[in-house]
Amino acid sequence: MDFNLTKQQVAIRDNARAVLQNHVCTQKIRGWEKTCDGTSLELWNEVVKNGWSRLSLPASFGGIGGYLEFCVFLEELGRSGASLPFVSCLGISATILEYSPNGSFRNLYLQEIAEGKIIAPALIDEKSRNEWDTSNLPVLFSGDEYKLSGRKILVPFGKSADGFIVTARTPDDDFAVLVIDSSFDGISIVPHKTEIGVPLFWIEFTDVLVSRDRIINTSKDAEEAVRSALRKGALLATSEAVGLCETIKNLSAEYVTSRHAFGKPIGSFQAVAHPCADMHIRIETIRILTQQAAWMLDTGKVATEEIESTKALANELFERLANDAFCMHGAQGYAEACDLQIFLRRIRGFCATIGETHESFERAAQAINL
Repeated sequence: MDFNLTKQQVAIRDNARAVLQNHVCTQKIRGWEKTCDGTSLELWNEVVKNGWSRLSLPASFGGIGGYLEFCVFLEELGRSGASLPFVSCLGISATILEYSPNGSFRNLYLQEIAEGKIIAPALIDEKSRNEWDTSNLPVLFSGDEYKLSGRKILVPFGKSADGFIVTARTPDDDFAVLVIDSSFDGISIVPHKTEIGVPLFWIEFTDVLVSRDRIINTSKDAEEAVRSALRKGALLATSEAVGLCETIKNLSAEYVTSRHAFGKPIGSFQAVAHPCADMHIRIETIRILTQQAAWMLDTGKVATEEIESTKALANELFERLANDAFCMHGAQGYAEACDLQIFLRRIRGFCATIGETHESFERAAQAINL
Protein backbone atom coordinates (compact mmCIF):
# COMPACT_ATOMS: atom_id res chain seq x y z
CA MET A 1 0.00 0.00 0.00
CA ASP A 2 1.28 3.47 -0.94
CA PHE A 3 0.62 5.92 1.92
CA ASN A 4 1.33 8.95 -0.26
CA LEU A 5 -1.84 10.87 -1.12
CA THR A 6 -3.01 10.98 -4.72
CA LYS A 7 -3.55 14.28 -6.52
CA GLN A 8 -7.29 14.01 -5.91
CA GLN A 9 -6.77 13.36 -2.20
CA VAL A 10 -4.31 16.26 -1.89
CA ALA A 11 -6.86 18.52 -3.60
CA ILE A 12 -9.60 17.41 -1.18
CA ARG A 13 -7.29 17.97 1.79
CA ASP A 14 -6.11 21.41 0.69
CA ASN A 15 -9.56 22.64 -0.35
CA ALA A 16 -11.15 21.39 2.86
CA ARG A 17 -8.45 23.00 4.98
CA ALA A 18 -8.86 26.33 3.18
CA VAL A 19 -12.66 26.37 3.46
CA LEU A 20 -12.69 25.31 7.11
CA GLN A 21 -10.01 27.80 8.09
CA ASN A 22 -12.10 30.56 6.50
CA HIS A 23 -15.35 29.57 8.18
CA VAL A 24 -14.41 27.98 11.52
CA CYS A 25 -12.81 29.33 14.67
CA THR A 26 -13.12 28.27 18.29
CA GLN A 27 -15.24 31.33 19.13
CA LYS A 28 -17.78 30.29 16.49
CA ILE A 29 -17.73 26.68 17.72
CA ARG A 30 -18.64 27.86 21.22
CA GLY A 31 -21.55 29.81 19.77
CA TRP A 32 -22.77 26.90 17.63
CA GLU A 33 -22.79 24.59 20.63
CA LYS A 34 -25.22 26.92 22.42
CA THR A 35 -27.78 26.97 19.60
CA CYS A 36 -30.81 24.67 19.52
CA ASP A 37 -29.28 22.72 16.61
CA GLY A 38 -25.88 22.43 18.29
CA THR A 39 -24.15 22.91 14.94
CA SER A 40 -23.92 25.37 12.05
CA LEU A 41 -26.27 24.74 9.15
CA GLU A 42 -24.60 27.66 7.37
CA LEU A 43 -21.27 25.82 7.49
CA TRP A 44 -22.98 22.58 6.43
CA ASN A 45 -24.44 24.34 3.38
CA GLU A 46 -21.01 25.73 2.57
CA VAL A 47 -19.36 22.30 2.53
CA VAL A 48 -22.28 20.89 0.53
CA LYS A 49 -21.54 23.48 -2.17
CA ASN A 50 -18.08 21.93 -2.52
CA GLY A 51 -19.56 18.50 -3.21
CA TRP A 52 -18.33 16.90 0.00
CA SER A 53 -21.81 15.60 0.84
CA ARG A 54 -21.28 13.07 -1.98
CA LEU A 55 -18.07 11.52 -0.66
CA SER A 56 -18.11 7.70 -0.85
CA LEU A 57 -21.74 7.56 -2.05
CA PRO A 58 -22.59 5.14 -4.87
CA ALA A 59 -21.65 6.48 -8.31
CA SER A 60 -25.29 6.25 -9.42
CA PHE A 61 -26.10 8.99 -6.92
CA GLY A 62 -23.25 11.25 -7.95
CA GLY A 63 -20.78 9.87 -5.43
CA ILE A 64 -17.16 10.98 -5.58
CA GLY A 65 -14.07 9.27 -4.23
CA GLY A 66 -14.02 6.37 -1.82
CA TYR A 67 -13.38 5.82 1.85
CA LEU A 68 -9.76 6.95 1.60
CA GLU A 69 -10.86 10.31 0.20
CA PHE A 70 -13.55 10.54 2.87
CA CYS A 71 -10.97 9.87 5.60
CA VAL A 72 -8.71 12.60 4.22
CA PHE A 73 -11.59 15.08 4.37
CA LEU A 74 -12.73 14.02 7.85
CA GLU A 75 -9.25 14.45 9.24
CA GLU A 76 -9.37 18.08 8.14
CA LEU A 77 -12.85 18.46 9.62
CA GLY A 78 -11.57 17.09 12.93
CA ARG A 79 -8.58 19.40 12.82
CA SER A 80 -10.94 22.39 12.64
CA GLY A 81 -13.03 21.26 15.61
CA ALA A 82 -16.32 21.85 13.79
CA SER A 83 -19.06 19.31 14.49
CA LEU A 84 -20.96 18.36 11.30
CA PRO A 85 -23.09 15.26 10.52
CA PHE A 86 -20.72 13.59 8.06
CA VAL A 87 -20.08 10.42 10.06
CA SER A 88 -23.70 9.97 11.15
CA CYS A 89 -25.33 10.93 7.84
CA LEU A 90 -22.90 9.87 5.09
CA GLY A 91 -21.15 7.20 7.11
CA ILE A 92 -24.00 5.41 8.88
CA SER A 93 -27.34 6.45 7.37
CA ALA A 94 -26.16 6.35 3.75
CA THR A 95 -24.57 2.92 4.24
CA ILE A 96 -27.74 1.50 5.81
CA LEU A 97 -29.66 2.81 2.81
CA GLU A 98 -27.10 1.45 0.36
CA TYR A 99 -27.30 -2.03 1.92
CA SER A 100 -31.12 -2.06 1.88
CA PRO A 101 -33.09 -3.65 -0.97
CA ASN A 102 -33.89 -1.33 -3.84
CA GLY A 103 -36.98 0.79 -3.33
CA SER A 104 -38.31 4.23 -4.13
CA PHE A 105 -37.71 5.65 -0.66
CA ARG A 106 -34.29 4.04 -0.37
CA ASN A 107 -33.24 5.73 -3.61
CA LEU A 108 -34.97 9.00 -2.71
CA TYR A 109 -33.15 9.33 0.60
CA LEU A 110 -29.77 8.49 -0.93
CA GLN A 111 -30.37 11.20 -3.53
CA GLU A 112 -31.35 13.65 -0.81
CA ILE A 113 -28.17 12.91 1.12
CA ALA A 114 -26.15 13.57 -2.04
CA GLU A 115 -27.92 16.93 -2.33
CA GLY A 116 -27.06 17.88 1.24
CA LYS A 117 -30.11 16.79 3.23
CA ILE A 118 -29.33 15.52 6.74
CA ILE A 119 -30.66 12.02 7.47
CA ALA A 120 -29.91 11.05 11.07
CA PRO A 121 -29.60 7.44 12.31
CA ALA A 122 -32.06 6.76 15.15
CA LEU A 123 -30.80 3.37 16.29
CA ILE A 124 -30.72 3.31 20.10
CA ASP A 125 -33.85 2.26 22.01
CA GLU A 126 -34.57 3.93 25.32
CA LYS A 127 -33.40 0.92 27.34
CA SER A 128 -30.54 -0.17 25.06
CA ARG A 129 -26.88 0.16 26.02
CA ASN A 130 -25.70 1.57 22.70
CA GLU A 131 -26.22 1.54 18.94
CA TRP A 132 -24.94 -2.06 18.61
CA ASP A 133 -27.90 -3.50 20.54
CA THR A 134 -30.80 -4.82 18.48
CA SER A 135 -33.99 -2.78 18.43
CA ASN A 136 -37.27 -3.76 20.06
CA LEU A 137 -39.17 -0.57 19.23
CA PRO A 138 -42.56 -1.88 18.04
CA VAL A 139 -44.08 -0.87 14.73
CA LEU A 140 -47.70 -2.06 14.62
CA PHE A 141 -50.30 -2.59 11.90
CA SER A 142 -52.80 0.24 11.44
CA GLY A 143 -55.03 -0.53 8.48
CA ASP A 144 -52.98 -0.20 5.30
CA GLU A 145 -50.18 1.52 7.20
CA TYR A 146 -47.94 0.97 10.20
CA LYS A 147 -48.00 2.92 13.45
CA LEU A 148 -44.81 3.75 15.32
CA SER A 149 -44.74 4.75 19.00
CA GLY A 150 -41.78 4.92 21.35
CA ARG A 151 -38.50 6.71 21.84
CA LYS A 152 -35.03 6.69 20.33
CA ILE A 153 -32.19 8.25 22.30
CA LEU A 154 -28.76 9.72 21.56
CA VAL A 155 -29.71 10.64 18.00
CA PRO A 156 -26.91 12.82 16.55
CA PHE A 157 -27.94 16.09 14.90
CA GLY A 158 -31.60 15.20 15.41
CA LYS A 159 -32.81 18.81 15.46
CA SER A 160 -31.16 19.57 12.11
CA ALA A 161 -32.30 16.35 10.45
CA ASP A 162 -34.63 16.30 7.46
CA GLY A 163 -35.36 12.64 8.11
CA PHE A 164 -34.44 9.61 10.19
CA ILE A 165 -33.31 6.04 9.66
CA VAL A 166 -35.19 4.16 12.38
CA THR A 167 -34.67 0.57 13.50
CA ALA A 168 -37.74 -1.21 14.86
CA ARG A 169 -39.49 -4.57 15.26
CA THR A 170 -42.50 -5.59 13.16
CA PRO A 171 -45.57 -7.46 14.50
CA ASP A 172 -44.00 -10.61 12.98
CA ASP A 173 -40.92 -9.99 15.16
CA ASP A 174 -38.78 -9.13 12.16
CA PHE A 175 -36.02 -6.57 12.52
CA ALA A 176 -36.96 -3.59 10.32
CA VAL A 177 -35.35 -0.44 8.96
CA LEU A 178 -37.67 2.50 8.31
CA VAL A 179 -37.19 5.90 6.70
CA ILE A 180 -39.22 8.76 8.19
CA ASP A 181 -39.40 12.47 7.44
CA SER A 182 -38.83 14.73 10.43
CA SER A 183 -41.96 16.69 9.44
CA PHE A 184 -44.30 13.76 10.15
CA ASP A 185 -47.06 14.34 12.71
CA GLY A 186 -46.35 12.81 16.10
CA ILE A 187 -42.59 13.41 16.18
CA SER A 188 -41.08 15.49 18.96
CA ILE A 189 -37.37 16.21 19.38
CA VAL A 190 -35.81 16.94 22.76
CA PRO A 191 -32.11 17.78 23.28
CA HIS A 192 -29.91 15.64 25.49
CA LYS A 193 -27.70 17.52 27.89
CA THR A 194 -24.22 16.70 26.65
CA GLU A 195 -20.75 18.19 26.79
CA ILE A 196 -19.06 16.15 24.05
CA GLY A 197 -19.49 18.77 21.33
CA VAL A 198 -21.79 16.61 19.18
CA PRO A 199 -25.50 17.52 19.56
CA LEU A 200 -27.62 14.55 20.69
CA PHE A 201 -31.41 14.32 20.94
CA TRP A 202 -34.32 12.16 22.05
CA ILE A 203 -36.79 11.42 19.28
CA GLU A 204 -40.29 10.71 20.59
CA PHE A 205 -42.68 8.94 18.20
CA THR A 206 -46.36 9.18 19.13
CA ASP A 207 -48.66 7.20 16.82
CA VAL A 208 -46.60 8.13 13.76
CA LEU A 209 -48.21 6.66 10.66
CA VAL A 210 -45.75 5.03 8.25
CA SER A 211 -46.64 3.68 4.82
CA ARG A 212 -45.53 0.13 4.08
CA ASP A 213 -43.04 1.16 1.40
CA ARG A 214 -41.12 3.22 3.98
CA ILE A 215 -39.98 -0.02 5.60
CA ILE A 216 -36.94 -0.47 3.37
CA ASN A 217 -35.44 -3.60 4.89
CA THR A 218 -36.85 -6.56 6.81
CA SER A 219 -34.58 -9.18 5.29
CA LYS A 220 -32.64 -11.68 7.39
CA ASP A 221 -29.53 -9.61 6.70
CA ALA A 222 -31.06 -6.31 7.92
CA GLU A 223 -29.32 -6.37 11.30
CA GLU A 224 -25.97 -7.19 9.72
CA ALA A 225 -26.47 -4.31 7.29
CA VAL A 226 -26.85 -1.95 10.25
CA ARG A 227 -23.75 -3.41 11.92
CA SER A 228 -21.75 -2.99 8.71
CA ALA A 229 -22.84 0.65 8.59
CA LEU A 230 -21.75 1.10 12.20
CA ARG A 231 -18.33 -0.38 11.43
CA LYS A 232 -17.86 2.06 8.57
CA GLY A 233 -19.08 4.84 10.82
CA ALA A 234 -16.49 3.83 13.41
CA LEU A 235 -13.74 3.98 10.78
CA LEU A 236 -14.80 7.44 9.65
CA ALA A 237 -15.15 8.68 13.24
CA THR A 238 -11.60 7.49 13.89
CA SER A 239 -10.33 9.56 10.97
CA GLU A 240 -12.08 12.61 12.37
CA ALA A 241 -10.54 11.87 15.77
CA VAL A 242 -7.08 11.80 14.17
CA GLY A 243 -7.67 15.40 13.10
CA LEU A 244 -8.93 16.35 16.56
CA CYS A 245 -5.78 14.90 18.10
CA GLU A 246 -3.57 16.74 15.62
CA THR A 247 -4.96 20.01 16.96
CA ILE A 248 -4.61 18.82 20.56
CA LYS A 249 -0.96 18.03 19.83
CA ASN A 250 -0.36 21.40 18.19
CA LEU A 251 -2.05 23.33 21.00
CA SER A 252 -0.02 21.40 23.58
CA ALA A 253 3.26 21.97 21.75
CA GLU A 254 2.51 25.68 21.50
CA TYR A 255 1.67 25.87 25.20
CA VAL A 256 4.71 24.00 26.52
CA THR A 257 6.94 26.11 24.29
CA SER A 258 5.56 29.41 25.58
CA ARG A 259 5.06 28.45 29.25
CA HIS A 260 8.26 28.87 31.30
CA ALA A 261 9.40 27.41 34.60
CA PHE A 262 12.81 27.66 36.26
CA GLY A 263 13.89 30.04 33.51
CA LYS A 264 13.16 27.75 30.54
CA PRO A 265 10.19 26.44 28.53
CA ILE A 266 8.50 23.53 30.27
CA GLY A 267 8.70 21.63 26.98
CA SER A 268 12.46 21.34 27.48
CA PHE A 269 11.94 18.99 30.44
CA GLN A 270 11.83 15.27 29.62
CA ALA A 271 8.65 14.76 31.65
CA VAL A 272 6.87 17.05 29.18
CA ALA A 273 8.84 16.47 25.97
CA HIS A 274 8.37 12.70 25.98
CA PRO A 275 4.55 12.82 26.18
CA CYS A 276 4.59 15.32 23.30
CA ALA A 277 6.61 12.83 21.23
CA ASP A 278 4.19 10.06 22.25
CA MET A 279 1.31 12.17 20.93
CA HIS A 280 2.87 12.21 17.48
CA ILE A 281 3.52 8.46 17.53
CA ARG A 282 -0.04 7.67 18.62
CA ILE A 283 -1.57 9.86 15.95
CA GLU A 284 0.57 8.42 13.16
CA THR A 285 -0.16 4.87 14.32
CA ILE A 286 -3.92 5.35 14.11
CA ARG A 287 -3.70 7.34 10.88
CA ILE A 288 -1.87 4.49 9.14
CA LEU A 289 -4.23 1.83 10.49
CA THR A 290 -7.27 3.88 9.49
CA GLN A 291 -5.96 4.45 5.97
CA GLN A 292 -5.20 0.74 5.64
CA ALA A 293 -8.77 -0.19 6.60
CA ALA A 294 -10.20 2.46 4.24
CA TRP A 295 -8.02 1.14 1.41
CA MET A 296 -9.30 -2.38 2.07
CA LEU A 297 -12.91 -1.20 1.82
CA ASP A 298 -12.16 0.68 -1.39
CA THR A 299 -10.64 -2.44 -2.93
CA GLY A 300 -13.61 -4.62 -2.00
CA LYS A 301 -11.94 -6.42 0.91
CA VAL A 302 -13.57 -7.26 4.24
CA ALA A 303 -12.05 -5.11 6.97
CA THR A 304 -14.07 -6.08 10.04
CA GLU A 305 -11.05 -7.10 12.11
CA GLU A 306 -9.05 -4.04 11.03
CA ILE A 307 -11.82 -1.53 11.77
CA GLU A 308 -12.78 -2.99 15.14
CA SER A 309 -9.20 -3.30 16.38
CA THR A 310 -8.30 0.18 15.10
CA LYS A 311 -11.28 1.74 16.89
CA ALA A 312 -10.40 -0.05 20.12
CA LEU A 313 -6.73 0.95 19.89
CA ALA A 314 -7.67 4.53 18.99
CA ASN A 315 -9.88 4.71 22.09
CA GLU A 316 -6.95 3.68 24.28
CA LEU A 317 -4.26 5.81 22.63
CA PHE A 318 -6.35 8.94 22.20
CA GLU A 319 -7.64 8.81 25.77
CA ARG A 320 -4.01 8.76 26.96
CA LEU A 321 -3.20 11.59 24.56
CA ALA A 322 -6.08 13.67 25.95
CA ASN A 323 -4.96 12.97 29.53
CA ASP A 324 -1.39 14.02 28.70
CA ALA A 325 -2.60 17.24 27.09
CA PHE A 326 -4.74 18.01 30.12
CA CYS A 327 -1.80 17.41 32.47
CA MET A 328 0.40 19.77 30.45
CA HIS A 329 -2.16 22.56 30.62
CA GLY A 330 -3.21 21.96 34.20
CA ALA A 331 -6.75 22.82 35.30
CA GLN A 332 -7.08 25.54 32.69
CA GLY A 333 -7.36 22.77 30.09
CA TYR A 334 -11.02 22.44 31.09
CA ALA A 335 -11.65 26.18 31.36
CA GLU A 336 -14.19 27.44 28.83
CA ALA A 337 -11.77 30.17 27.72
CA CYS A 338 -9.16 27.56 26.79
CA ASP A 339 -9.47 26.26 23.22
CA LEU A 340 -8.07 22.87 24.22
CA GLN A 341 -11.22 21.85 26.11
CA ILE A 342 -13.28 21.90 22.90
CA PHE A 343 -11.11 19.17 21.39
CA LEU A 344 -10.72 17.23 24.64
CA ARG A 345 -14.51 16.97 24.98
CA ARG A 346 -14.83 15.73 21.41
CA ILE A 347 -12.24 13.00 22.04
CA ARG A 348 -14.10 11.90 25.17
CA GLY A 349 -17.22 11.58 23.05
CA PHE A 350 -15.39 9.65 20.33
CA CYS A 351 -14.16 7.06 22.84
CA ALA A 352 -17.71 6.43 24.06
CA THR A 353 -19.57 6.15 20.75
CA ILE A 354 -19.81 3.69 17.84
CA GLY A 355 -17.71 1.19 19.75
CA GLU A 356 -16.42 1.39 23.30
CA THR A 357 -12.97 -0.07 23.86
CA HIS A 358 -13.80 -3.47 25.38
CA GLU A 359 -16.67 -4.11 22.97
CA SER A 360 -14.54 -3.21 19.95
CA PHE A 361 -11.81 -5.60 21.10
CA GLU A 362 -14.44 -8.29 21.60
CA ARG A 363 -15.82 -7.83 18.08
CA ALA A 364 -12.29 -7.86 16.66
CA ALA A 365 -11.63 -11.15 18.48
CA GLN A 366 -14.86 -12.62 17.07
CA ALA A 367 -13.77 -11.57 13.56
CA ILE A 368 -10.70 -13.82 13.86
CA ASN A 369 -12.67 -16.63 15.54
CA LEU A 370 -11.19 -16.23 19.01
